[in-house]
Amino acid sequence: MKRTLAYVVIIALLSTAACKPKYDEATPKVGPVTEAVFASGIIEPKDAYTVTSLSDGFIVRSYVVENDLVDDGELLFRLDNRQQNTQVKIAQTNLDYAKINTANNSPTLLQIKAQIDAAKVKLQTDSVNLQRYEHLYTTNSVSKQDLDNTRLNYESSLSAYKATLASYRASEDKVNQDYINSRSMLQNAEAGNEYYELKAIGPSKVYQIFKKQGDLVRKGDQVAQLGNPDSIVINLDVDEGSISKVQLGQQVLVELNTEKNKTYEARVSKIYPHFNETSQSYKVEARFLKEMPGLISGTQLQANIITNRKENAMLIPHVYVMPDNKVLVKKDKKIDTVTITTGIVSDDWIEVLGGLTNSDVIVKRP
Repeated sequence: MKRTLAYVVIIALLSTAACKPKYDEATPKVGPVTEAVFASGIIEPKDAYTVTSLSDGFIVRSYVVENDLVDDGELLFRLDNRQQNTQVKIAQTNLDYAKINTANNSPTLLQIKAQIDAAKVKLQTDSVNLQRYEHLYTTNSVSKQDLDNTRLNYESSLSAYKATLASYRASEDKVNQDYINSRSMLQNAEAGNEYYELKAIGPSKVYQIFKKQGDLVRKGDQVAQLGNPDSIVINLDVDEGSISKVQLGQQVLVELNTEKNKTYEARVSKIYPHFNETSQSYKVEARFLKEMPGLISGTQLQANIITNRKENAMLIPHVYVMPDNKVLVKKDKKIDTVTITTGIVSDDWIEVLGGLTNSDVIVKRP
């Protein structure tokens, strides 16, 4: 009977021990901590621009290849412009014809001049007749009706003469305006011819070519990417929740997708103030601290922008912190919940600014 009671006591003790919760324990430590903002990005040339076709046509000649350095206005690509050349020739022909019409001996103006001369002769004749009939009327040699008819003929001749003069001025204005319009049409046709020649804007380096000789391009197609020949930049996308931490001059640790496990150092050089609705992020520009020969435009990358760093900070593991910055603190045999004030937050550690001491034991539920 005593042996049975002993077994019961042992089983009860084991049950009590099994029900007792187990906790992981830790104490704050002092050490360095770094806060970083993650960003994805891409390598691009500084002041990059895209050469875009302004017309349809085949590329009949390509004058550049990647990595070429070109001057301002240098011809990069030439498109087939035979149809546009035809428009230029038609416009030139129209201008030549319009120029002939503006000359003093142009058929149009000569015809009206002949009409003016005829109207002038008739007007002079009718004017003499009117004077003669007025004199005859004073001597009662002609009737009042004859005089009125003669005056009517004179006034009609005068109106016809004035009309031919007005017609000449109108025709002269018209041929001059036709000449101006034809000249403008020729200038527009010649300007349109320039759309078939794609040229560089300022001294540039050719980074990418999207269309090669013989390819058909449509109006608006991208043909090549050029940019500043002296520099490339890192364009980063930073989410709106982190952009307030980013400042000019901050260190950026960059890992290129083409070179995994290798880190390059850069600095934040520009923060764009507008939010990109498409990428749902802010654009941040960074520059490498050292020359990076051989970098290819368009290379994607991952980066960490170092936003804060402290050498002697009180730190606790990230996993010990519960929502609302609550931690469990072991005091003697009791476990209390304490609210802490946090500072720098890294992937693994959280800086404690208040609420704990170095000697406190914090626990984590299993």
